[in-house]
Amino acid sequence: MFRTLFVLAGLSVAALAQTPTNSSPKLAFVIPQLFGPDGLTLPNPTHEAHFDSAFQNNFGPFNSAIGSQLTSLPLPSPASGFTYSFDPALGVYTRSAQSYGPVLAERAETIGKEKFFAGFSFQHFRFGTLDGVSLHNFNSVFQHAQTTPDPIIKEDLITTNTFLDTKLDQATVFFTYGLSDRVDVSVALPFVNANLVVQSLATIQRIGTANDPTIHYFLDSNGNPTNHKTFTNSGAASGLGDVLVRIKGTALKTKPAWIALGLDVRLPTGDAYNFLGSGAVGLKPFIAISGRTKRVTPHVNVGYQWNDSSPLAGDIFTGTSGHLPNQLEYAVGFDAGVNKRFSFAADVLGQEIFHAQGVTPSTFTAANGAQFANNSFVRENANITNGSLGFKVNPIGTLLVSFNVLVQLNDAGLRARVVPLVGFSYTF
Repeated sequence: MFRTLFVLAGLSVAALAQTPTNSSPKLAFVIPQLFGPDGLTLPNPTHEAHFDSAFQNNFGPFNSAIGSQLTSLPLPSPASGFTYSFDPALGVYTRSAQSYGPVLAERAETIGKEKFFAGFSFQHFRFGTLDGVSLHNFNSVFQHAQTTPDPIIKEDLITTNTFLDTKLDQATVFFTYGLSDRVDVSVALPFVNANLVVQSLATIQRIGTANDPTIHYFLDSNGNPTNHKTFTNSGAASGLGDVLVRIKGTALKTKPAWIALGLDVRLPTGDAYNFLGSGAVGLKPFIAISGRTKRVTPHVNVGYQWNDSSPLAGDIFTGTSGHLPNQLEYAVGFDAGVNKRFSFAADVLGQEIFHAQGVTPSTFTAANGAQFANNSFVRENANITNGSLGFKVNPIGTLLVSFNVLVQLNDAGLRARVVPLVGFSYTF
């Protein structure tokens, strides 16, 4: 086990050492380089027309939002559906819970001494909003850079309407081994396929040069001046994500409830520049409480996710890192053993992200009083709330097949409206 941890640590160092150049086709550069390596510029040879916007120069918040999301993608619980405890009266290990447990939350029971559990799951994320703002209809206003003394020319604007489509497919292999009757250790290995497509329609708003279309213009595919231009960029990447190592121990066993303490260690083994990983080491101590009723088992999880620095929260062009926001995470729900072959689980999952990068809709007022839709970037706490509904089926032996759906309950953060999950596992 320790040899494995050393290997994973070495992989994480190698991943952090990668600092791509500006010309690298990495996903983190898809948006910043949407309008070209020099930003949004116009082709007039007699006038330097460069337009600036928070979208172009400060869209690091989107990369930071991706990084924050990658620190907390809801992995399936590595706790086995079959848990065992030693019965001293009988001298054998017996099932300690009738339900097969939660899907995305954690139970207080451990797997049992020398028991081994292996599983696989697949999840699909399609992010559609950032703080409730549609990523398929994102408006930005670009102002003329202060490169000319003519105040009339500088009144012109460029407005953009942008479509961003971000998809992540996550296939996770996880293992759990019971070190003792009270302690087990788990490893989750996610494999991520990331896709990003961005398309933006830019329109010149001639506020100051209304009667002179020869100053600010685009060129179409035939080389003719035009007032509009569509910019497109995209990328895809696949590979190992951030490996998660968990140790959990049952601290207290009482008749009404069990209490367990645990620690998650997230290793930055995924390529952050390709949105395969967060780019930051993460530590999450947590507590898990499970009720001890016959059929319905309530459970509560509370953990604090501490994150180190990541290039996604810094400047990707210089390779400098910034601190990824820390998070308070919780889960409240229950799992119920409907019969010997079927159990149901429902949870409310919450994350309080501290000092997160977000966005808020705004309106930009031009020099002539015209108003244009815009979005402003802000830094504030974000509370992300999801509902989780799933079930587990035991077709034979200790094989479990799991189905789950994660449903968005509020607008904060970078969100996918619905996240399906399918998986299977086996306890040896």
